[in-house]
Formats: sequence, structure tokens, C-alpha cells
Amino acid sequence: MVWETPYFSYAVRELPKGCQLCVRGEKLVLFTTGKCPRDCFYCPLSPWRREDVVYANERPVKSVDDVIEEAMIQEAKGAGVTGGDPLARLDRTVQYIRALKENFGEDFHVHLYTTGALATKKNLEKLYDAGLDEIRFHPDIFNPNSKLFKVEIENIKNAFDFDWDVGGEIPSVPGQFERMKWYAEFLDNLGAKFLNVNELEFSETNLRNLLDRGYRPISDESSAIKGSLELGLKLLEWGEENTSLSYHLCTAKLKDAIQLRNRLRRMARNVAKPYMEITEDGTLRFGIAEYDDLDELYEFLVSEAEVPEEWLHINRERGRIEMPEEVALELAEAIEGDVRFFIVEEYPTFDRIEVERIPLL
Repeated sequence: MVWETPYFSYAVRELPKGCQLCVRGEKLVLFTTGKCPRDCFYCPLSPWRREDVVYANERPVKSVDDVIEEAMIQEAKGAGVTGGDPLARLDRTVQYIRALKENFGEDFHVHLYTTGALATKKNLEKLYDAGLDEIRFHPDIFNPNSKLFKVEIENIKNAFDFDWDVGGEIPSVPGQFERMKWYAEFLDNLGAKFLNVNELEFSETNLRNLLDRGYRPISDESSAIKGSLELGLKLLEWGEENTSLSYHLCTAKLKDAIQLRNRLRRMARNVAKPYMEITEDGTLRFGIAEYDDLDELYEFLVSEAEVPEEWLHINRERGRIEMPEEVALELAEAIEGDVRFFIVEEYPTFDRIEVERIPLL
């Protein structure tokens, strides 16, 4: 039976272990390189992520310590290793997996996505020895006549020589039902555990490719592609009857409304300053004051306005003084002149993206 999860996704049988942690916001997203042997028309990666860069969630990574610190802030119980293709920088990927296992223990669950193009038995052995728990293959099933696809399919067979969970992960591309069915049967015959199917979405970089192929969004407010969700459900219904795989249809709504929010809530608990309020969505809400001379403003607020110092924080990088929302509201009414007061909401992530700014006049 296809069942709807509490996370706006759909499943047949049980969710893969990696998905169980991910939907609860417990998985660190470890992006080990943007390099990839393929160039899929639906690839959503931004231009800067297509370079040889490393990120732990939104944090640019310079060393293993950055990865460990981000996992601690998130209170992560596992990591999803992604790219590009993480095997394109295998030694780096292995180093991070081993470090996560050493720091957080064997129960820290690590899964990894790969095209399979570089999944030689030797490379897979390195991943297995580092402690990888689950591997997900995304071969180029929509381009079955390519030489690379044939290599990927042969390499996937190598994964079954190791004692880890093996599965697949593919986008639900309208018009490609037969190819998706073929891959499910291929995995099932090898003894794989699951197939994860992602609702296809528009991004800044794949927009033109997808529009040129006739794909359209389901609405003006959504990036999800029309027909993708329905096709995914059709595959799950077919798969339940015809294979023994577990299936998970990961929807655009899950990623936006559930997985991200759950991760933000976990992070907010550890990064919020005393003057910040954590909202239901996991954002940080507080007041700010902007002025040309922050030191002068700070001195005025403490000496003249008698605001306790512990309620104020000078953020020189962003050119502002931060404070509780209630304090900003009171000061905005009392102080005239060139000082500008706002209520802001930010993600508790490394890049601190501002999601709302309300001027106090």
C-alpha cells in the first residue's frame, strides 16, 4: 500500500534509514564537490556549487573542523554526502566520512549519493572502510545509449559485495515512466533495498533546459514540475505490486516545509543569542538599529537610554546593533534622528539569510 507520511511525502514499505533522519532535520548535508562526470539537463546546482567547493549545510568548508562544528550546531545524527559526485573527490569524501564517524560514533548514520560512474570496487572499498552506511546510485537512466551509462550499471553491481544498504535515487521526470520502471526492476533483481524518487523542480540553472523540453511548473507560486508528483505516485503503485523494494517519493513540499524547518529549529537552539526569539519556523527574530557610527550609538543607548549592555550586541560585519524586539520597538518611538530601527528574521545558518525586515517608523 502507498501511504502518506507525516512529512508530505509518500512511501511503499519503510523509509530508508537516511530518509528517516533527513525528514526530521537530523541529517547534515555534506557537499564534498560540485564536480561530476555527467551534465544532466535537470541538474539544479547553482553555478558556484558546480565548482570544486565543499559545504556543510550552508557553511563553506576549509577544514574537517568546519564539518564537525556544523554537525554539532545542528545536533546532527547523521550526514548525507552529496555533490556533484562525491566520488569525483574520493579521498576528500573518505576523510570527512571517517572524521564524522570518529567524532560522533558508529551510530552516526552516513549515506552518500553517486552517479556510479566512478564506483569501482577499489573506490567502494575505501568508502566502506571509512564507515559509509548507505549508498544511493543515480545512473543516467534517461540516456541509456551512452557509454557512461553502461559503466555506471556495471559499477552498481560492485556495491553488493559490501555489507551496507544499497539503493537508488532518481528524479521523477514526466514521460520517463518506462525508464524509471526499468531501473526499479534492475535494482530489485540485484537485491537492493530501496528506490528514492524526487519530485522534479525548477531551479535558476535548469530552468531554460526544462522549459525548452516542454516542462512547466504546477503553479506560479511553486517550483515543482507539472506531472512529476503524479508520475512518482504511479511508480510507487506499480513498484508495490511488481518489486520488493521500499520506495520513498520525496516531494518539493517536504524539502521546503518540513526538512528545512526541522533542521533550522535544531540549529536555532544552539546559535540563538539571549536577545533573539526562535520562531515556529526555526528562524531568529530580533530588533536592530542602524547608524553611521555604531560606537557612538552604543554609548548613547547604554548611557542615555539606559539599555542594559547585555541586551545589546554590536554586529560590525553587518553594520548594526542587535537587541530584543521589544527594546527596538520602545527605542524607535523614543529616539528621533538618523537612527533606523527594524525587526528582522534570519535563518540560523552560517550565511544568516534575512527572510524578513520590518521598518519601525
